[in-house]
Amino acid sequence: MSNPPWKPLFLTHIETLKPPTFTLATTTTVPPGYPSLNPFHDPQIQPSSHPPTPRCRTMIYRGLLTSLPPNPQNPLSDHNPPLYTSHLPTFTTDSRMTKTSELLSTSKPGGSMGTSAGEYVEAMFWIESTQNQWRMRGRTYLLAEDDVNDTPAITDVLERYLVPQNTGIPSEGEEKTEWTWKKEVQMHFGNMTPALRGSFANPPPGTPVSLGDNGSVVKAAARRNFRVGVVVPEVVERLDLKEDDAKARRWVYWIEDGKWKVQETWP
Repeated sequence: MSNPPWKPLFLTHIETLKPPTFTLATTTTVPPGYPSLNPFHDPQIQPSSHPPTPRCRTMIYRGLLTSLPPNPQNPLSDHNPPLYTSHLPTFTTDSRMTKTSELLSTSKPGGSMGTSAGEYVEAMFWIESTQNQWRMRGRTYLLAEDDVNDTPAITDVLERYLVPQNTGIPSEGEEKTEWTWKKEVQMHFGNMTPALRGSFANPPPGTPVSLGDNGSVVKAAARRNFRVGVVVPEVVERLDLKEDDAKARRWVYWIEDGKWKVQETWP
């Protein structure tokens, strides 16, 4: 699939967003009043199934898949070469977080869950400088360093959206010996600050501070806990509020027969 028509303007807008935050909306079947403080060691009985309810979180946008710029403050010895671009937004998360269980539609998060296909989400970006709102709806995928090179059921899907640099046309059978999915995950890990990388060695989210930090155990699992989240947009909406209410407009983009369509509408 070639690059979509909305991508250039989205990238122009996102460059003005400091810090590059967005809202990620998921759903859960855990009752709204249930305090999931520690999904790993919570002694409470797990609640019964409940109709889906929404959850929203502020996330950091980590660039488009395969287009993460190298960070000179945290260089890697072996980066992926810049062979591809894509239009798939990325974020990072800890496999032990409750958010992970919502993305994967499981009862509990867990570090043993590697590269996986997730549920549908909506990502919303508010660009204050341009008074534009971007909403992207699509399926998520979580990539783990340990097994991402060995999960073709996931990576084959994502490869459909990779576009060779400077051509705009997907390749067929192009040599990929220098480019690997594992390196892509490693680049995201290396691009974070040392403090943020170290946070993946903390005790499981929700663990009471009073229980202490078994550092020798959890620090060895820091990279194993790290996940790169990928959103594959199927519908993209842009709402432009820069003008007065009488001129406000909304554009809806969607995929039809493998091609992006667009319709301008009233908000």
